[in-house]
Amino acid sequence: MAGRFERAITIRQAIRNIDDRTFLLPAIQRNFVWSTQQICTLFDSLMRDYPINTFMFWDVTSPEIKDKYRFYSFLTDYCQRFKESNDYVATKGDFKDFKAVIDGQQRLTSIYIGLKGTYAYKQPRVWWPNTRNDQALPPRRLYLNLRKGVDGDDNEAMVHYDFRFLTEKQVAAYQSDATSYWFEVGKVLSLPEVKSDDQILLEVVLPYLEQEGLAGDSFAIKALNRLYYLVRRAEVIHFYNEESQDIDYVLDVFIRTNSGGTPLAFSDLLMSIAIANWEGDARKDIDELIAEVRQSSEMQFSIGRDWVLKTCLMLTDADVRFKVKNFDADRVSIIQSQWKQIRSCIVATFTLLRRLGFNDHSLRAKNAVIPLAFYLYKQSFKDQPLYLSITNLNHLRDERLALSRWLHMVLLRGIFGGQADGVLSRMQRLLTRHLEKKTFPLEEIIEAFTGTNKDMRFDEAYLRGLLDIQYGDPRCRSVLSLLFPEINENLQLDIDHLHPKSAFTKVSLSGHAFLKEDADLMAFYRNPLNWNSIANLHLLNASQNRSKNDMALDEWISNKGTGVTQADLLLDDSASLDFKDFFRFYGARREALLQRLRHNVVVSDALATPEEALLDDEEEAEVET
Repeated sequence: MAGRFERAITIRQAIRNIDDRTFLLPAIQRNFVWSTQQICTLFDSLMRDYPINTFMFWDVTSPEIKDKYRFYSFLTDYCQRFKESNDYVATKGDFKDFKAVIDGQQRLTSIYIGLKGTYAYKQPRVWWPNTRNDQALPPRRLYLNLRKGVDGDDNEAMVHYDFRFLTEKQVAAYQSDATSYWFEVGKVLSLPEVKSDDQILLEVVLPYLEQEGLAGDSFAIKALNRLYYLVRRAEVIHFYNEESQDIDYVLDVFIRTNSGGTPLAFSDLLMSIAIANWEGDARKDIDELIAEVRQSSEMQFSIGRDWVLKTCLMLTDADVRFKVKNFDADRVSIIQSQWKQIRSCIVATFTLLRRLGFNDHSLRAKNAVIPLAFYLYKQSFKDQPLYLSITNLNHLRDERLALSRWLHMVLLRGIFGGQADGVLSRMQRLLTRHLEKKTFPLEEIIEAFTGTNKDMRFDEAYLRGLLDIQYGDPRCRSVLSLLFPEINENLQLDIDHLHPKSAFTKVSLSGHAFLKEDADLMAFYRNPLNWNSIANLHLLNASQNRSKNDMALDEWISNKGTGVTQADLLLDDSASLDFKDFFRFYGARREALLQRLRHNVVVSDALATPEEALLDDEEEAEVET
């Protein structure tokens, strides 16, 4: 049976439906992400009778759906970082029929938090605590100023009513302010009941305001009267109700309904299927891993559920494609039985990447990490999985260099751009076939992809183009790492200019007589393609970077304490480092870097895919936000 539009309900009825779990959230919904400002703007829109769009609910009546899929309650006490996920509601057995929110979760959660809950976010200039701490993240409730609205030039949000999330201390501090009266919005639910709209003013609003000393305040009268009517009497929750119990049809409706917002990852839908067969709370387990990879100082990479699920498929030797059949009970059981090891491997993999110099900015294609995790999971070292030893810098340096070289090459070639499932499947087979080699089979991988549209080799034009990459481009790290793999991996390395950036400002250049006399040379010095590109960049450890600062290159190199020689820059001792000779420095170093690149990567005269652009921005939508 198809759905239909139903009669709208009041906000209070929606709140009651949330309280008694007549409204639930399906696992396919994302976590709540709205800010306090968005919630305040929503309430302002409601108060001003602005449309807030139609909601979509799904009547869940099938016992099979209740048993097979997971549903969650609405957030009550949101706390940044520490309470962002919803609580699981067991709907198995004889659980009553209910409505799952297909479209409108963020709005409905915002309304519920505003009326019944709290919102906690970190205080400014306060360190993040290790655990939830009300001092650092004090709970705030939604209040409405009954004294006056919002006006003036600072009203960028163009709101009329002054809604704010305030702490108890803030509310207490405002009590001495004669220009404000902060009414806790949720208290409107406990005010006396009336039988008709025309009784609101005389039987509810005026008695309350008289008690609070605001009976003569016209703004307070209008605001509280409007708030009461909005929450208790107005039928403002308009919704479409889907009655079909065909899960495939409902998932299709869900995708189409949400396509206007942030694009859906199909893994969000598969999560609902996978976690139904997971003992415990799969979403919580996966979200905790995602949070650790994002927040730990040893990693700080952004990954999403889709990446985790695809990695689980890869590591358990399953088909990596996102198909419903790949998340059946048997596969989920295998994943869960190995979850502890899979989780440890993922953490070790991203810890390794951090030690190899990657950060979230330079790791442009997260799917490229999955084959590395697979190799570390399947390969062994001293009769233990390799991921247990790979981050120990006292061992396996050659292995790390091979892994690093492969990853930098595929990132620069854009191998994992677009649909990566084919590459992942092929890498899965290749790595499995060569596990007995006991080292990462870099040469075999390159050979296997040669002549395909995922060719990992570089041609001459491509190599020259790499040297034009500018400082700040995420590919800088990969190019410099391929050029200088021998730099000590025990050190945290930064990218910095050799001839300092400050020397190439318009003001600085105008002070050089030799440039004033030569317009073409001045143009060369001003062009960032020269001074801001790879030829004038290098990897420096933290102490070297601090000592370098804006010091002239020749002066800095002459200081023996820097630990950097001209040979380290691939220049012979006869090469001048004087700023006057930057033109020759640029040419000599660029040629030396080109020779080194030719040696460190696999070069081809003609690639199978010359149309792949150097500036290909692969997998930008790969990570959830």
